[in-house]
Amino acid sequence: MNKKLKRLLACLMCVCSVGGIMTGCGEDKIDSLGESDYGTVALPNYNYADVAQDGNYNRNLFYRNDLEVKYGDPTTIYVDEGEWAGTFFTSGTSTGKSYNISMSKNFVDWELAGDGYTPAKNHFGYDCFWAPQLMYDKDARWGDYNKGEEGEEDKKGLFFMYYCAKTSPEYVGSLKKSTNYLAVAIATQPGGPYTEYVGTNLNGTRMDASVPLFNIEYINPANPDALCTTLDDNAVSGWELYREGRSFIDPAPFIDPVTGDKYMFFCRNRCADTTNEIWGVKMKDWVTPDYTTVTRITAFGFLTVEGAETGDRNQVYDVKGYTLKIDEGPFAYYKDGTYYMTFSIGSTNDKLYPVGQALATSPLGPYTKVQGADGGIVCSPGSDWDMNSSGHHSFIEVGDELWIVYHSYPVSSSGSIGNRGQGFDRVFLHANENGKMVLHANGPTKTIQPLPEVVSGYKNIAPLATVTATNAAEGSDAKWLNDNLILMHEGDSFLNDRIPEFEVEGDHTVITLDFNDYVTARAIMVYNASNFMYTFTGVEKIEMTFRDKDGKTGIATIDNLGFCVDANIVPLDFIYSPDELEDIDETYYTIRSGGAAIAEFNEISVNKIRFTIKKGEKRDGLKVNEIVVLGKTA
Repeated sequence: MNKKLKRLLACLMCVCSVGGIMTGCGEDKIDSLGESDYGTVALPNYNYADVAQDGNYNRNLFYRNDLEVKYGDPTTIYVDEGEWAGTFFTSGTSTGKSYNISMSKNFVDWELAGDGYTPAKNHFGYDCFWAPQLMYDKDARWGDYNKGEEGEEDKKGLFFMYYCAKTSPEYVGSLKKSTNYLAVAIATQPGGPYTEYVGTNLNGTRMDASVPLFNIEYINPANPDALCTTLDDNAVSGWELYREGRSFIDPAPFIDPVTGDKYMFFCRNRCADTTNEIWGVKMKDWVTPDYTTVTRITAFGFLTVEGAETGDRNQVYDVKGYTLKIDEGPFAYYKDGTYYMTFSIGSTNDKLYPVGQALATSPLGPYTKVQGADGGIVCSPGSDWDMNSSGHHSFIEVGDELWIVYHSYPVSSSGSIGNRGQGFDRVFLHANENGKMVLHANGPTKTIQPLPEVVSGYKNIAPLATVTATNAAEGSDAKWLNDNLILMHEGDSFLNDRIPEFEVEGDHTVITLDFNDYVTARAIMVYNASNFMYTFTGVEKIEMTFRDKDGKTGIATIDNLGFCVDANIVPLDFIYSPDELEDIDETYYTIRSGGAAIAEFNEISVNKIRFTIKKGEKRDGLKVNEIVVLGKTA
């Protein structure tokens, strides 16, 4: 906890206490919140309205995406066993010649871990060491990959780094010039050192640093033209085009949790350098592709591969007219019978560079993309936001939480290696209007957010409560207030994933969270509207029915919980030119996604929480995005 926060809480603790709860002078009872032994008492709290901008927040509860770890195309794993239990490891495109790995215990402070990976001198790669993907296989036997000292062959648990690298501009042996190939390096420790596999794989191929993981010559199915379907009637056969040097990039290993089978997904250039699609292959082991299973997973511009092959215009992939010639940066995820293939749409230098998703019932498909209007966009910045990109990504499961890691960079800079930094946000599954369970990320964010439960010890318990609200606008529903889903960037409808906000009829609302039993609360976050003209400037009152250690009850209150407007308003000069700014007033302001009014306090046992929220001045209305209560059950 930072010094400023400690001083404020210490000062507040000087108020007289009854049974561990701070009391004020009032003894008024609030009957609707239950019987009270203490009456109304003031709860000492740390209001984040004044500190959200300068970064003076409690790093034991929260994090913020300041993009300080300069990795593009980031990959993160969480190690929950052994020597490194409780540690995050992350890597990404950094130097273009090698890969660094950073580690963190708290998700906030990162430092270099181990030796990372430096290619051997005989490596086939000339430059462009891009897009690594870390993976841990707890069942991988050391002896199968020539790891460890003598006598360690039967040890299990290896770390893999898959990546791509570009060959020399000149022909070198059988390798094509200036072509990206996939490769793998292996380590016994998450921070490295990672080294190339040296040996003979299950296909009988002798491998070392000079040999890519995939041999392009082998990827020639019975129908070579199937490698490259195109809208260009003048294109020559896909195989001929590919032999001229089309590339493999963006590897994504996947272990099927149902069968335990191994897979590798990757991106392939097709009929032109500007068109990429996702492909997949089953692996015999982590260095041996089963070339008979090579499968085209996505088709750019179409919902399905079949739709592209037949030219079915009813299967056109529509994300509000966005450029759809590139599907790249794949990542596979499985949940409850559905395989999710997530991918980046467009180029890393595009303003939006969103993450889309396709669904299937088996690892190699067939997959069907989810339209933008059906909640198909997992994550994307808004066009009027001051950060670019949320594209090339990966997922990590931390406890029972799913997180996305992505790269982003300021509007004023390019997506070059030195400017891109990694960010994290929570991901949830929800049913779209067609009844399909789709992925939604509460991000990208640049505001204070709750840490993973495994780090802070607290989780959002608001969804456990029954929620009610007064003055709901027609068609609005209080259940949206504690559904874990936050609307981002209202101005870009295809990015919303059709996530609704609770809208108020009139100038105020009273929202009540009613838990079945007492729970432990540690902090409260009330997320503001995505549209500035529907925002509140603060929460007028928070009232909580509490119980102390002796079983006595009272009503703990927090008055005037502020919302830090300065920290959450997007600077207008990121959006408008100097000439346009002369005629701009506050009605043009844009709220940064994920901004909330935040109060932190000592643990308190509560069973009911009531919020009184009023419309901000000079606003068109009032909307509340989400309520989060960080706490514990029982």
